[in-house]
Amino acid sequence: MINILRAEWLKINGNKWTTGFLIWIFPVGALAIVGFMSLFALFSPSFRENVHPMLWTDAFATPWSFANNLFGRTFLLGFTAVTFAGEYQWGTWKNIIPRQRRSLLLAAKFINLILLILVAFILMSLIFGFGYGLLSRIADVPYGPERTDAAIRDFLNDYALQSGLTFISVIIASIYAALAALLMKSILGGVIIGIGISVAEPLLIPAGLSFARMFNNDAWKHLGRLSPHLNIVNVSSWAKTDQGIAWLEPTVQLFNQTVSVNGLGFSIAVLATWVVLGVGLVLYLFQRQDITT
Repeated sequence: MINILRAEWLKINGNKWTTGFLIWIFPVGALAIVGFMSLFALFSPSFRENVHPMLWTDAFATPWSFANNLFGRTFLLGFTAVTFAGEYQWGTWKNIIPRQRRSLLLAAKFINLILLILVAFILMSLIFGFGYGLLSRIADVPYGPERTDAAIRDFLNDYALQSGLTFISVIIASIYAALAALLMKSILGGVIIGIGISVAEPLLIPAGLSFARMFNNDAWKHLGRLSPHLNIVNVSSWAKTDQGIAWLEPTVQLFNQTVSVNGLGFSIAVLATWVVLGVGLVLYLFQRQDITT
């Protein structure tokens, strides 16, 4: 397995143009932004006056949000589609599959994809956090809060939560793109369908409300509870404010019991189910495909 992981890592990173434009663009973009802003601040007094104070805790955490919005997801979906569908378009599966178990090959792809994306976002976070600190020093604006043990401890907890949610979001986005790539066997098809699923998935909430009115059945209202997007936001809300997001009734009858619609445990269970079933479906479809003939 170690040899497979190493080989997959070298293969993914060997495609320098794809990796550069779809993954390394995030830390490079952060470096360019804080670099140019710092240069402008050095030579332009009017620019220094317009630099807004920012909390260092927010500066380090903000880059992680890019993986959870459609703009950032588009890059990640494209990278995943190239990694999976590219094997079909370039005909490389035929040379690899007879020599290795399909499950190991698939696991190596997911592990390397997620690891590479997380490394890129960690670098982006560090560059933006320290870079904005330099900008704040040049512009002479506050860069709080004070770095006490309690503040650092709270920040590390929030940072771990944000990176963990990004990890889940990346896995789910990778599943979308991998499924599309396996079905379409095309990079372009994988990207288009992956983006389409990412756009459609948050629409489960308004779709459920519309179906409830259309069929006069309130049970449809809770369709949105299955949305990964909603549950990622809900877990974040529970961790930061100790309460969930109130988008619907505070409770619902489930199996003759009253449970919280926004429960933390429920959201974690939904996300875990999406990951397990999604990866299982990708593996099932991949195992059944006739690729070698």
